[in-house]
Amino acid sequence: MTAVVVAQDELRLTAHPLQRAGAYAMAALAKAGHPHAVTSNQFQRVIRTMIGDLVAASTVVKGSAGWYLKGLSYTLWPNCALHYKSKCTPAGIATWRSAPPVEEWPDAPCSLCGRPACAWYGNVDIPMGASVEHRNTTAPDHQGTPLCFPCVSSFHALPYVFTAGGGLLYGVHSWDEEFMARATRSAVPANRRNMALRRDLKRGGGFFAVEFAALRALRWWDRRITAGVQAIQFSNNTRDMKFHVEDMGQPLAEWLRSTASDSGRRIGFRYLAQSQASAKVPGLRMLAWRAFNQPAQIPARATGWIRDQISESGRIPAAVPHLAPLVRTYLTEVLHVLEKDVGHVTTVARRIADVVTTNDDKSLKKFVVATRRPNDLKSWLRSEIAGWARKRPADTASDPFISVAQWRVLFDAGNSSWSARELLFVAVFEELCTRGATVEATDETTTDDDFKTLDTNDLEES
Repeated sequence: MTAVVVAQDELRLTAHPLQRAGAYAMAALAKAGHPHAVTSNQFQRVIRTMIGDLVAASTVVKGSAGWYLKGLSYTLWPNCALHYKSKCTPAGIATWRSAPPVEEWPDAPCSLCGRPACAWYGNVDIPMGASVEHRNTTAPDHQGTPLCFPCVSSFHALPYVFTAGGGLLYGVHSWDEEFMARATRSAVPANRRNMALRRDLKRGGGFFAVEFAALRALRWWDRRITAGVQAIQFSNNTRDMKFHVEDMGQPLAEWLRSTASDSGRRIGFRYLAQSQASAKVPGLRMLAWRAFNQPAQIPARATGWIRDQISESGRIPAAVPHLAPLVRTYLTEVLHVLEKDVGHVTTVARRIADVVTTNDDKSLKKFVVATRRPNDLKSWLRSEIAGWARKRPADTASDPFISVAQWRVLFDAGNSSWSARELLFVAVFEELCTRGATVEATDETTTDDDFKTLDTNDLEES
């Protein structure tokens, strides 16, 4: 039995994202680098800290500083000790948050890690598993879900890593353990301040707060990320359970990280953010949302933004030398345009650059307008084929303006043709800039206020 008791002081990571997030929060509170590094003494100290925070919040009235933790308890721990006058005492809260005596433990394994469970638990302590359909309401005549004390304590630690607001808790999760530890260490200080100072549960953080938090965490990360990132929002309130997960794949997560670590991509990223803005939502926030929900739209919005500016002025914007190469990397590294297709597209781009630099000033604008629709681009290319045969440079005398294979890549390769056409658009401008094309000197791009924190290293980590 002694070995069993010792095991109840050791954190383990399981397959449950919310349990994992809580375990990392406990490690951050213990100032340990990883949940597995938390010692028995540190574990017990963190338990006392969490109990102390609950006791401090238990007597705070709504609207007063420090009510935040008590307020979110209705979202996370319905019908817990904080909600009953007879139990909302230091002793009652400590009883709720302590392991039962060993002799009362059920003869059952923990449903998450397999160690001996210390009790049966229901939705007072356990958020749902994977969706609203996996809700945690205990069925009649059923004792609940068996959990060991470290696993249930991990759920109890969620307010330190997830932020509450608007009836939801929201935060970031990843299967990259080093990144997850770092992101959690960044979130804990801010959430502890919320517990000390916040008076309400109004949704803060601006538009798409959880997606933007993930973007910030990625750009602060200083090494390759090995897994995707999840933005999780949920409510455990029995009246209105919610569970929503947005997934970002590893290639996109790594690409976003590289836009901070690679000096050549940093300038282009600011233009990329500007290109994503909507009428109501700033560019960075919109970019963060699209990264989780519409990743294929990111390059389309960027090329559309360039296209609109050229259509209006007939000149190449100052953003193009920085944004066009960045969009190319997105298409190749995130959307995985094939290397052979890149070669085909780049060759056609050189032909087009020959045409728009040797003809009149309207040639570039005509090409840009034609790229709005596939059929218009086909018509434009056909119109240039005959002229190319008459005027092509001597060193390309045996080469067609566009080959059958290149045409198929652009128009007959299914969904991948869309990416190839986007690549063609930016490749033409890369070629023009390489050849010394005139670029507008003025830069009317606005910078989001969010960049003030996005590109500043995390100063909150302690």
